[in-house]
Amino acid sequence: MTTWSMLKDELDRWHDHGQEVSLWWRDDDAVKPCRELETLIELSWDHQVPLGLAVVPGRIADELPPFLDRCKTVEVMQHGFAHINHAALDEKKNEFPPSRPRKELMEDVMAGARVMRGFQSHLPVLVPPWNRFDKRLLPALPGLGLRGISAYGPRKARNAAPALKQVNTHVDPVNWRGDRKFLGEQPVLSALISHLKARRNDEVDHSEPTGLLTHHLDHDAEGWGFIARLLDLTSGHSRVKWLSVSEAFGFK
Repeated sequence: MTTWSMLKDELDRWHDHGQEVSLWWRDDDAVKPCRELETLIELSWDHQVPLGLAVVPGRIADELPPFLDRCKTVEVMQHGFAHINHAALDEKKNEFPPSRPRKELMEDVMAGARVMRGFQSHLPVLVPPWNRFDKRLLPALPGLGLRGISAYGPRKARNAAPALKQVNTHVDPVNWRGDRKFLGEQPVLSALISHLKARRNDEVDHSEPTGLLTHHLDHDAEGWGFIARLLDLTSGHSRVKWLSVSEAFGFK
């Protein structure tokens, strides 16, 4: 049995139990219109799969907001502020590490939020670069107008802090620890199947939609081909529902 067949089998198991498979799609690092971003949005439109685009507010080109405002399947989230690593040399990359002064960190979040209001489809969701953020400051984010946060891996609870919903991603096709190209069908699909199975068996939060994390600036031809094939298979399955960011976070 191929890994694609194993995925279809897992989807069919949900179908047999009368359950719906909820998925959502997040893409990171948008700063300007480009060929790769156009490819991403075309895939979203062609398959009618909603896309959550994490935009770096401190680096966006002036033409990005009007470009994205024309994209009807795209909702926009705040991807940190400038996507700059402020972690110590012996720490993992983090724009908002515990070592940064609280005032400086909050100023960056607020500055980014002000920029994001220029997008018609902006939602009050923070996507920390490298999926890391000083957890001690999470309770302060709703006071800045943010209602959601998205990182990577199964969430421990629906709320990361009071009034701050968390919806993460779980499947990443890029081999970040290797050649930064497509990781391969087998490991990527295995990660997808694993999270779906864990949800079905209530080993992780059953209600958290399984999230696909892409990076349009980093995909090679194989990676794009995989994404297209995955959208083909899932968008045509009777028990699969691709959620918009608004739906995933319960904003509508």
